[in-house]
Amino acid sequence: MKSKSRLALASFGILVLGFSAGAQALDLARGQRLYNQRCATCHGLNGVPTIQQAPSFVTKERLMQPDMVLVQRVQRGKNVCPPFMGMLNNDEILDVLQYARTMR
Repeated sequence: MKSKSRLALASFGILVLGFSAGAQALDLARGQRLYNQRCATCHGLNGVPTIQQAPSFVTKERLMQPDMVLVQRVQRGKNVCPPFMGMLNNDEILDVLQYARTMR
C-alpha cells in the first residue's frame, strides 16, 4: 500500500514539474492564434463572451484558478464548451490560458 502512495505522489510531482516547465516556455502569439481559432466563437475575440454561458475573460472570470485545474477543464470541456483533449496539447492549452489572462 505504501508503494502505491509513493508512486502516486511521484507521478503527481512529475505532472507538476511538467506543467511548471511548460509554463516557463509560453508562446503568447501561438496562444492568440489558437484562441482565435478555437475559443473566440464563444468567448469573443476580445474576451467578452458572445454566448451567455461562456465566462468573460476581460473580467478574468474563472482564469485565476490553478493552471492544472484549467488545463483539465479545457481537456474535458464543460457545459457548452467542447472537450479539447486530443485537439490541443497541454503546452498549447497553457498558451491559450496565458493569452486569455492578458485580455482587458
